Amino acid sequence: MSDKQQKEDYINKRYEEAKNSTLNIDKQIKELSNIINYEMDNYKIISIEEFIKKDIHTLQLPKSLLLKYKEPNKPIIRKANLFEKVLKNHKYNYSIYVDEIESKYNNEYKIYEDKEYKRKKQLENLIKAHELQVNEIINIKKQLYSNGDVSTITGYKEELLSKLKYPFDFKKNITTGYSKETKTLVIDYLLPKDNIVPNVQKYEYIQKGDKIKPKLRKEKDIRSIYNEVVFSIAIRTINEVFKFDKPNNIDNVVFNGYIEDIDLATGQDIKPYIISATIDKENFKNIDITKINKLKCLKEIMQARVNMNSNLEFKYINPICKCDDFNKSIVNNDSINLLDVDPYEFEDLVTILFRKMGYNAVTTNKSNDGGIDCEFHYEDPLVSGKIIGQVKKYKNNIDIPKLREFECVLRNSDAMKGIFISTSNFSPQCKIFAASNNIQLINGNELIDLFNKHGINSYISKN
Repeated sequence: MSDKQQKEDYINKRYEEAKNSTLNIDKQIKELSNIINYEMDNYKIISIEEFIKKDIHTLQLPKSLLLKYKEPNKPIIRKANLFEKVLKNHKYNYSIYVDEIESKYNNEYKIYEDKEYKRKKQLENLIKAHELQVNEIINIKKQLYSNGDVSTITGYKEELLSKLKYPFDFKKNITTGYSKETKTLVIDYLLPKDNIVPNVQKYEYIQKGDKIKPKLRKEKDIRSIYNEVVFSIAIRTINEVFKFDKPNNIDNVVFNGYIEDIDLATGQDIKPYIISATIDKENFKNIDITKINKLKCLKEIMQARVNMNSNLEFKYINPICKCDDFNKSIVNNDSINLLDVDPYEFEDLVTILFRKMGYNAVTTNKSNDGGIDCEFHYEDPLVSGKIIGQVKKYKNNIDIPKLREFECVLRNSDAMKGIFISTSNFSPQCKIFAASNNIQLINGNELIDLFNKHGINSYISKN
């Protein structure tokens, strides 16, 4: 091949490199413009059963039952010699020898079979009992979900939305709040940053200097594409919520999109909202999301709060309502502020809660209780036994010394485990200590969820 031909081939190859790089950029832009329908065919929906199973502990079988018993070795019976084959007395003695060895082996094998049968039966019973428990839990939680249970609905929707695929990676941070009374789901959604939009518009090969040079995209064009992505995420999220709401628990959705930013005046990290939209299910059914002008639809149909300057930069807005306003469920006028309740009444409330949860629960003597406020008994073939509880109505977080005191009480009791319940929270050290000392911690937020789930309307306000 001549030098001239080699040079031409090289130049053509470089032009092809620039062309392919530009095609990759064009592909990314096309995917960003079609987020609403991105990989919907390959989107695997997690069922409510799968979601519930995620929080159910797998069965830990005892190691002793997983080890098979050793099968006895078959005996080696020597062959009869000439005398034992011919002479009557020798033949008789040889047959006795054979019978004894075979009888001993048969007895050992029978013992082995009995042990193996019992071991397998125990395993089978444990597995069946666990399966029954799992099915019962699933059925109960499915019923709770169908009946509008706040915790199950919010947890399931967050799981569904976190599984949605996009043509770029970004930190998924999705929080939901739900009002059973109005059947409204509020979604706080951390939006991706604008660096998801390629800042290069195309690549050009420059023969002089043998360079592939990028042509940068205009800032305003980047913002225009990014804004369309934000609008698409909002509409797609609302669509997914309504589409997979089989029990019809949700009549209205509020989508709040926020970003992570820095306040240039203070240098502090902030999380301002840049879009907030709401719509009810019936009106959403009339929208063909594949044909709409997204911004027009958001503003005119979904009452969206979106504010952009002339350079298409988002301005911060106040959302229609926040997840914090719901606190996973709305605080009703007849709700109880747990911090306003008398400490002894608070112990009684906790006891009532645990009775609703299926425990035999009693409070201890109001004085000289030895550090035990409540006792719980749960009748179950696998986990039955006595549980002691300590209940603290605190505004400040629980520290290690208080937990150590409770661990000492637990160690000197006949209880199988302890539960420490507080209206405040626990330090990370407390959580580590509790996990290694058979103590379950229930903080204020978890306690509120349990109370509201079981019909005791409550909240915690430190004001």
